[in-house]
Amino acid sequence: MPGFQLAVDYWFDHVLQGMGGPIRDWIYDFLSKKGISREDIPGRFEDVVKTLMERLGSSARVIAYRTVVELYKEFALPPNFEYDDSLPDRFVYLKERVVADRLHPTTPSLRFPT
Repeated sequence: MPGFQLAVDYWFDHVLQGMGGPIRDWIYDFLSKKGISREDIPGRFEDVVKTLMERLGSSARVIAYRTVVELYKEFALPPNFEYDDSLPDRFVYLKERVVADRLHPTTPSLRFPT
């Protein structure tokens, strides 16, 4: 499932960059202090969201929601869920669909990493 993990890393970082470099750096530093390295983020995304929610509250939900929406789009699935839906459930569902249906990322750099 390396394509999925690359996509999680890419879109989480992309969403954070959209919030500004200092915020992005602070979040990676905060997660690192909580024992979640950048390399661990794709495999522990649910823990990442939980950890950020404890510190940032609803701001973390915005990050998680935007990341999950972009991941659905990345794997050509409609993000047919609302902001208030359970993001961990939507993330697990996506991961299961990627594995079961053998979906691949649509972004070339994620599909064919160098």
